[in-house]
Amino acid sequence: MNVKENPLISIVIPTHNRKNKLTRLIRSILESDYPNEKMKIIVVDDCSDDGTFTEIQKTFPHVEVLRNEEERFVSASRNVGIKASTGDFVLFVDDDNVVEASMITKLTKYMRRQADLGVCAPLMLYYGTDKIWCAGIKRNMVTSKTTYLLNGETLGSVKLPEVMFSDDFPNCFMVRSDIMKEYGVLFDDKLFPIHFEESDFCYRIKKLGYNVVCLTEAVVWHDVKRNETGGFETEWRTRLTARNRMLFHRKYSKRWQFLIFVLLFNWIFTFYYLNKILFYSKKPINKKLSTLDSYLTGSLEGLSSAY
Repeated sequence: MNVKENPLISIVIPTHNRKNKLTRLIRSILESDYPNEKMKIIVVDDCSDDGTFTEIQKTFPHVEVLRNEEERFVSASRNVGIKASTGDFVLFVDDDNVVEASMITKLTKYMRRQADLGVCAPLMLYYGTDKIWCAGIKRNMVTSKTTYLLNGETLGSVKLPEVMFSDDFPNCFMVRSDIMKEYGVLFDDKLFPIHFEESDFCYRIKKLGYNVVCLTEAVVWHDVKRNETGGFETEWRTRLTARNRMLFHRKYSKRWQFLIFVLLFNWIFTFYYLNKILFYSKKPINKKLSTLDSYLTGSLEGLSSAY
């Protein structure tokens, strides 16, 4: 692509206490084939205490580093980045990624061609492998089951279409700027400070009539393990995982879907997660019981809270 054909884009990276991974990500962005002068990289340091702010300012003087003076979590941090962004598109990417050299160019070029496209994500691979982590997400609005498309498949073992339509995306995705600035679509940092924040964001964009797709020729590597703890790292995260699942389905499921979910599938998933916490967690028994209590508390909060 000729430089004149490349629109200005902003790249928003929320981060918290992962300066080494963040540095690796920024280097991969700067080494990509998209012109550096056409990228505005915005790092939002969410009150890190590992020296992230100073390190990034020193190592990458042309990167804009904004700092939250108290921990505000990923939704609020992304909103800080949106307000500082310029250009036609905003790429949101978490700090534990490495972008393939042509990823930004491919996403931008495809977004420019598709006026009805609101969100476009790359194919996400497990870091250092050719195994797919996520090619999009599908949600069952009755059961609440979330499916990461093609998870665990190996590149070359499946025939990939050019694009895969998705309900939403985690981790890395490009958004048309005017959707956020003209329509006021931001991340809901009140209801969804973390967990389901990307789902809510994408569903609101889809309600405006835009498509949400994965462009399979664009690639990012996500440094995540296959045995992630699924939101149960702390009692607070456990409560929000359960609460936000309920809030999300209250907001977007049809009434009959939500009724079936509450009466049947919520309890099936509750039993599944309680079993997972009790028998597969390595926490001591008192911590397991506290985590169980947090999950049940979150479910009840989601059912009774107003939004």
